[in-house]
Amino acid sequence: MAAVLDKGRILLCTPAAEKQGVRPGTSADTARGLACGIQLLSDNPHARRRHLHDTALSLLQYTPNVSFLEDQAILLEVSASLSLFRGPRTLCHRIHATLRNQGARARLGMAPSAMGAWVLSRQPSGQHRVLTTHHLAQRLNVLPAQVLPAAQPYSDWLDGIRCRTLQQLRALPRKALQQRSSPQLLQQVDAAYGQATEIFNWFEAPPTFSQRYELTERIEHCNGILVVTMRLIEQLSGWLQARQLSTRSLGICLHHEKGRHARAPTQVALHVSESAWQPDDFLPVLRERLQAITLPAPVITITLSVTQTATRPTHSGTLFPEPTQWLHQERRLLDLLRARLGDQHVLGSQPVADYRPEQANLWSPIHDSQCDPDISSSPSAPPSRSAARPRAVVAPTGTAKSKAAKATMPPRLAMHSRPFWLLDPPQPLTVVANRPVHNGKSLHLIHGPERLESGWWSPSGHERRDYFIARDANGARYWLYRQRESQGAGWFLQGLFG
Repeated sequence: MAAVLDKGRILLCTPAAEKQGVRPGTSADTARGLACGIQLLSDNPHARRRHLHDTALSLLQYTPNVSFLEDQAILLEVSASLSLFRGPRTLCHRIHATLRNQGARARLGMAPSAMGAWVLSRQPSGQHRVLTTHHLAQRLNVLPAQVLPAAQPYSDWLDGIRCRTLQQLRALPRKALQQRSSPQLLQQVDAAYGQATEIFNWFEAPPTFSQRYELTERIEHCNGILVVTMRLIEQLSGWLQARQLSTRSLGICLHHEKGRHARAPTQVALHVSESAWQPDDFLPVLRERLQAITLPAPVITITLSVTQTATRPTHSGTLFPEPTQWLHQERRLLDLLRARLGDQHVLGSQPVADYRPEQANLWSPIHDSQCDPDISSSPSAPPSRSAARPRAVVAPTGTAKSKAAKATMPPRLAMHSRPFWLLDPPQPLTVVANRPVHNGKSLHLIHGPERLESGWWSPSGHERRDYFIARDANGARYWLYRQRESQGAGWFLQGLFG
């Protein structure tokens, strides 16, 4: 059991202390008498304000109107958010999940007035959500008068006149009550019942985002780093929501020991292929990235920053979804593969304007521009062959240039067939009785030839080939060519038909 003291009275207490009868506003001596062995701690206003600021930043993802109430609570104006989050129950569940990710234990209260919601949130039991002023009045009438901060200094006087509930306090003559107490008490009573205009200073998100989390204990495992980093990502989501921005890259800095045993911080770059602003958009990739790193030393501080942002993309308002919306799951899969395997191990085909099949498709690491149709549609230079080595092609190749007369081509070959799988490099074939042989089976030419002459500018030299489609005794089809007028003349198998 523990509680926080402010000017000799309980400011906050744990649920275990509340079960023993300790309440906010209780004196320290009374708290010690009610809860034997309770641990009383002095209030740290700076740490409390910093915690409230960080929590408010994460709650901006639910409403742009966030404020602080009595430096002890966070107020959210959610009248416009109820329909967006499908009702008060779902909204409260979402807020509870965010608070858990922030490492905060809090009670939620919902009411038509801010003071009423704050009073309901401080109650250990009972109904905490009311949506009309009528039900709010019924709920407040039975509560003790000391639930209002302005009534706590006058608790002994109120007990002396047997005024113990808010309903009884509200029934007292207003002018006499104001003379014997303070104007703030009447203001808080009216504000709780929704009969006074409440004015708030709304919290504003900072122009840039860079949050730092000082750990109370050293972390040596990535699971602990994941939990703390998700707290910062919750704050990032609130900041992006308030600014109506999105991002594709995050910078995570893991700080280690200082002083004599100082080490350079560990930098973790987090990239996603599409614009993101919600915590679930970053969590899968973050988990994979953290599992792939090895910590050189324990972590004492974690910093999360965003350097590049973009305007949030708008969703289509049409009846049918746009084609780009179907790519969402595919992009998430690519993000996970790149985070788990590394960028250099996830390759995509890069078509090149070359008649040679083995050069028409090159493979290189997939970049965000290949995942974004708006970016990939813009003209760009073809990849260099030194950076992307030809690999087994899993996409149809470009059409080869044919010099054979169209009269010799069968009419059904007006659009040349291409195999789906090319061999890298082409496999030489033996020749028996003037026929190419593959795996001991003689191949019978059924279509061709299709002549290709190209590559005179490349280091490999001028290629002169005649392509054929062949079939073996089992009906399997092959794509092969005969090299002409070169030192490596002969038959080569280059592709397999499905």
